[in-house]
Amino acid sequence: MAGKKATPDQNAQAVILREAGYTIPSIAHELALSVSTTQRILKANTAVAGATQQKLIAKAREDMLNAAFALEQVQMKAASLVMDDLAISQQIRRKLSMAVDQLDPGDIASLRALAASATTLKLTQDVYQRALPLERMNMALDVEEMPELQIRIMTEYDVAKLRAEQRREDAEQNGDAEAIEGETETIRWLESKEDEAWNKRLADEDDDIVIEGFDSEVT
Repeated sequence: MAGKKATPDQNAQAVILREAGYTIPSIAHELALSVSTTQRILKANTAVAGATQQKLIAKAREDMLNAAFALEQVQMKAASLVMDDLAISQQIRRKLSMAVDQLDPGDIASLRALAASATTLKLTQDVYQRALPLERMNMALDVEEMPELQIRIMTEYDVAKLRAEQRREDAEQNGDAEAIEGETETIRWLESKEDEAWNKRLADEDDDIVIEGFDSEVT
C-alpha cells in the first residue's frame, strides 16, 4: 500500500470514519490505505459540521457496530476497539508472513525469530477469538424451543363452572350482590359434585384391580 495515492472519495470517507470514532488503523484497513497515508489525509482535511455530514456520520457508526459484532446492544467504544484490534492483528500477520519467508533455517538466530513469530501468531489468534464472539453469535441465532402445548378435555362440571364464573364476573361488574352470592354457591356445589365424581372414578378403578396368587378365602 506504500506510495498509493488516495482518491477524493477515500479522503471524504476517511474524515467521516474518523468523526464516527474509527481509529487510524481501522480506517486504513477499511479503505485499503497505509497508516501514513491515512494520517496525512486526516491532517490535511477537517470535518465540516452540517446536517448532511451528521447523517453520514450516523450511518458510519451504524456500519461500524454491525461489522464489529452484528449484535444489537454493543457499546460504540467497544466496537471501535475491536475493529482496531482486528486491523492491527491483520497487519502483524501480514508482516510476519513476509518475515518468515526471509528466514534462514540453518541460522540459530533465525530459529529464535521463528519461535517468536509463532508466539506472535498465537497472540493474533487470541485477539481474533476475543474480538469475534462466535459463541455469543451462535447463541443469538439459536431457535428457542417451542413450548409444549397441553390439551385438557373439559368435563361437564368444568363447562358449568366456567359459565358460573363468567356470570359471577358480570354480577360483580353490575354490583349485584345477590347474584354474586348465588353464583358463588353454584360454583361450590359444582366443585363438590366434581370431587364426588372423581372419588367414585378412583373407587371404580380400585375395584377393577385383580390380584393374582391369592385365594379368596384364607384357611
